[in-house]
Parts: sequence; structure tokens; C-alpha cells
Amino acid sequence: MIWLSVICVLIFIASSVLAVKIYLIKKDIASIDAEFYEILNGDTNGLITIDGRDKSVRRLAANLNLRLKELRSLRLKYEHGDLELKNAVANVSHDLRTPLTAIIGYLELLEKEKMSADAKRYTRIIVNRIETLKQLAEELFRYSVVTSPDYDSPKERLCVNAVLEECIAAHYSSLVKAGITPQIIMPEIPVYRVVNRVALTRIFSNLLGNAIKYSDGDLSITLTKECEISFSNTATKLTEVQVHRLFDRFYTVENARESTGLGLSISRVLAEKSGGEISAEYADKILTVTVSLPSAETD
Repeated sequence: MIWLSVICVLIFIASSVLAVKIYLIKKDIASIDAEFYEILNGDTNGLITIDGRDKSVRRLAANLNLRLKELRSLRLKYEHGDLELKNAVANVSHDLRTPLTAIIGYLELLEKEKMSADAKRYTRIIVNRIETLKQLAEELFRYSVVTSPDYDSPKERLCVNAVLEECIAAHYSSLVKAGITPQIIMPEIPVYRVVNRVALTRIFSNLLGNAIKYSDGDLSITLTKECEISFSNTATKLTEVQVHRLFDRFYTVENARESTGLGLSISRVLAEKSGGEISAEYADKILTVTVSLPSAETD
């Protein structure tokens, strides 16, 4: 009986020690998990710290710190390379605009000279192509500017209804040329948001241009009291895969080869900088792009 009691006591002590060790290990792992999440989701250069004595846990923390250092190094290289690319694009596109404008001016003067019908037709084709090239250069420049960390834009309290109406009116000739008569639904009361006027105008203009490019001839524009603006149109030439990539920078579908693929990327960046978001859905051959601008305390 004495030996049995001793064995029971030893088992109890061993179980207690094991339970305490398991508890401490779980506590250390929970601490590592919390620090790892904070480091990944926060703007910090810290590493995981651990006070536990368990060799396996300390080895785990050391390996995670090693991977964090490698990940941080790769991120810095990416950010530096991305910034260099944006600066290069901005410089190149800026330098292109001046000679392109001069070329267009000389071509317009040339059109006034006495030329054969074929020469005039060829000259007009050259002008149109250079205009397209100029627009692409401006779009590249605009993208590099709005994605810059230093980009800032003054905001003001605007009536979204009025800005949307102005953009639709500005695109009226393009809509008519494409055979589109938009169906517009707006609330009777004005919807206000504190945003940058140029940014909001650019968002709407890009979405209207996108609808003109992909529409089969219809377009529905809806503004809600909650400031959700949707652009819906039939787009049988698109696929779900293409729609999911519409906001990827430099992505273009086959029937939009004269585009840089930056219009919707710019719209997304501007929407996010305005505190909102933008998304696209594709169902039953209907493409719907929605901009949401939630209310803020300053509205």
C-alpha cells in the first residue's frame, strides 16, 4: 500500500509538471501568434520576442523571425522597384506629351494645305493615332501621380448628383456615337459627400468610358441615398475571368487594345483615397460596376 501511494504521488507530481509545461507552451505559442499577426498587419519593423525556456518554442520563434526578415527585405525591394517604375513612367509620359502635342499641331496645319483626298485621309488617321497615344501617355502619368505616397488632394462638400450629371453630359456625344441612351435613376434629394472634385469626376468619367467600351448598346446609371453609384450594361463580349481582372493595372481585354488598362485601376485608387470602394459583378451577361462612398463625420 505504501508503494502504491508513493507511485500515485509521483504520477500526480509528473502530471502536474507536465500540465504546467503544456500550459506555458500554449501561452508562448499564443503570444507568438499575437505578435506575428501584429507584425504582419502593422507598420512595424519589430520581431517576435519570447521569454519561454522551451527549446522547441524558441526555435519556432527564431525561424519565424528569420522569415520575417526575409519578407521585409523582399517588400522593401518591391516597394523601391515599384516607386522607381512609377517615377520612370511619370517622367516618360510627361516628356512624351510635349512632342506629341507639337506633332498634332503641325499635322493640323498640314491638313489646311492643298493635298489629295488620300493624303488628307492618311493625315487624319495619323492625327487620330497620335491623339490616342497622347491620351495613353496622360493616363500613365495620371496613374503614377495618384498612386504616389505623397499624393494628396483637397476635399470639399459636394453634391454627388450634380457631379454625376455633369459627367454624363460631358460624355453625351460619346454615348450617342455608341448608340447608347442611358437610363438614369437618382434620388430627388441631393446626396452630399466630402471628396475631391477632380477625383470624383475622374472616377465617373472612367466608369462611363468603360461602359461605352463594353456595352452592347444599353446603360443604366443609379445613384442611391446611401451614395452607391452603379453603372450596369449588357456586355456579351466579356467573360467572368475578364471582369475579375478589370481593376488589374495594365490589363486590357481584346476589344479595348487602345487602352492602357489603367482607367479602372485609377478609379479604384481614387475611390479608396476618398474613403470608399469600387467593385464589379458579372451575372447573366450584365456587367455592373459599383462605387460606394460611405458617409463620414465631416459630411
